Amino acid sequence: MAKDLKIFLIPNDQCRKAGIAATSLPIDEISVFAYEKRNILQKDAPSHFASNVPASVFHLRQDVLLFHPILRKLVNESNGVFLAVQSMVNSKPADQRVELFKLSRQYRSIIRACLENLQDEITKSKSAEKEELQNYITVFYSVECIWHLCEILFVDVIPGNLVLTQLLEWIRFHFPKYERNAATMLSGDLSGLESHPEFWETVLGALLQGRVKVVRALLRQHSASDSSTFKLVDQVLRAMPVCDGSNGASINEFNMQWRHWTMDVQSKIDAKLFSAVKHLDLIMRLVVGEEKAWIEIQDQCEAWYEYLAGWLFFTEPTVKPFELGQFAKRSISKMRMNNRLKHLDRVLLAAMEYDIFQVIKEIQFMTENGWFVSHLTDLLHHCGRLSGLEKEVENFSADKLRESFILDYGVTLMGHRSLWQVGLTYLDHCPNDGLHVIELLLPRINMDSEAKAQKVVREAKNRELTNVVQSICKVQGMVSMKRGRLGNALSWALKSQDGPFTSFLSDKFLQEYIKDGRLGSKDLLDNLGSCMLVSDRLIFLGKYYEFQKMYQAGEYREAATLLISLLASKIIPKYFWYVLLIEAIPLLESEEILFSSNDTFTIIHCLEEKEHLPELKEKVDILRLAAARNLSRALTFEAQLVD
Repeated sequence: MAKDLKIFLIPNDQCRKAGIAATSLPIDEISVFAYEKRNILQKDAPSHFASNVPASVFHLRQDVLLFHPILRKLVNESNGVFLAVQSMVNSKPADQRVELFKLSRQYRSIIRACLENLQDEITKSKSAEKEELQNYITVFYSVECIWHLCEILFVDVIPGNLVLTQLLEWIRFHFPKYERNAATMLSGDLSGLESHPEFWETVLGALLQGRVKVVRALLRQHSASDSSTFKLVDQVLRAMPVCDGSNGASINEFNMQWRHWTMDVQSKIDAKLFSAVKHLDLIMRLVVGEEKAWIEIQDQCEAWYEYLAGWLFFTEPTVKPFELGQFAKRSISKMRMNNRLKHLDRVLLAAMEYDIFQVIKEIQFMTENGWFVSHLTDLLHHCGRLSGLEKEVENFSADKLRESFILDYGVTLMGHRSLWQVGLTYLDHCPNDGLHVIELLLPRINMDSEAKAQKVVREAKNRELTNVVQSICKVQGMVSMKRGRLGNALSWALKSQDGPFTSFLSDKFLQEYIKDGRLGSKDLLDNLGSCMLVSDRLIFLGKYYEFQKMYQAGEYREAATLLISLLASKIIPKYFWYVLLIEAIPLLESEEILFSSNDTFTIIHCLEEKEHLPELKEKVDILRLAAARNLSRALTFEAQLVD
């Protein structure tokens, strides 16, 4: 266990002397700082380790492989396939397994494209980066290799349950050396082709991969191809029966043909018809499954599963998927690899043994930060491959296993500044805990710009997380307010529909008006609309702004009517009463009668209630005089109307 521990050196003298403590930061960081351990009996006093040197705080986070610029393309593209899988499953098509197979191949094509991008990048990079990129290539080569085999065994619908054809395709795909060599040889100078240093190696390699036509094509270019031995070998290989489950022949018919063909070849070997050419004799002994011949070519195989596929092709051509495990163990034993199995070998062996639970356990330990295990488990779950484990493994739930991996992967992506929205789409498909995790993580995203904060709020609104919306908007509003941007702060408050915070900011607007004599953010106040209903204080602010506009536009009668309605309302802040009463003076003194007698009585009544306000001390007499004059004019005018 100690070998798995990683040691970090903290380059700080205070930490070295005093000791350290750590605390977790949002999502996936740890903050480390100097800390002197104290107990409750010690006197509360400044630490003697304190100095004039600024204290340092160190942030540690896991190195996430997926956050590399090249691999972020893999993350984004695979997200589209993941969402397509969920959409397809919800639509419940009749041929669901066929559709899942197509989507599985899309996943693999994305991995292959990623590997190609890494290969291109490694040619351009400096030597310091090449080792890191090479490690990435190794990781994703293993991912693609395992995924391909799992796709064959657990996702694809195999005709006749005969797996050998797909197994050979898998081997050819991951060991393309012999195909490339053969293509190069056959496209070049064909004279004396056997003199090529890799001629016989390529012939045997193509044979092990079941490329019989390629083997025949290469042998025909041998300078002795017209000899009886070469012609006989070509005749034997041409007559070799092939069973791929699609030619309509029954397995019993094929087995009969196969036994007859094998016995015929063996009789020719026993008659020493191929002994004149050593390599041809070896080829014929291989095709009949002679033990010594297969021991001879073991060293040519790069991996036990390459050996396995070739051996099955010539000895067990009708092998079923559930039989692969026993033959895989035989190949490992033959190649003496029992004690030398690498992680990739163990996963492939578990897959061939149909131990899906072990496959999932093994791929959890791969270093691609959960991308592989989450997507493959999701695919296997929708294929129905995990439901059988519920009977075999105690306390096992396929739904919970799938969700746990997707949840972990989504949380990892939430820790990245630009991939957090991708992470949300994974958490959205975790029916049990996904929404709760989103509710916890969204406020913890580093909102380093207002545009990003807007995106976070939009995502929270889409999921009806009202508390998250209010929390984020309040924080952003307070930040804007501290920067003197009251209009921006109010717009954040309106987004959250937070009544108390909106009232608080409305008070700030009104107090700024008292201080400076002007209302800011006129564009915002002009377009409040129904938003002003969030709080009474905002309603008052909006109406008072309307009054100011009317007054400045010379619409005095409309302004007077609005002023009276404000005075009669119960929403005026205490500190603003005197402003409204003073605003009434020029309207009372207007040449045109703007206030009726009842309006004037309302003003007088308000004045009597508020005359004790210190701000009105110098204006009380003027107000009373103006009100009395207006009342006199209004009563005279109204009396004339009655007459």
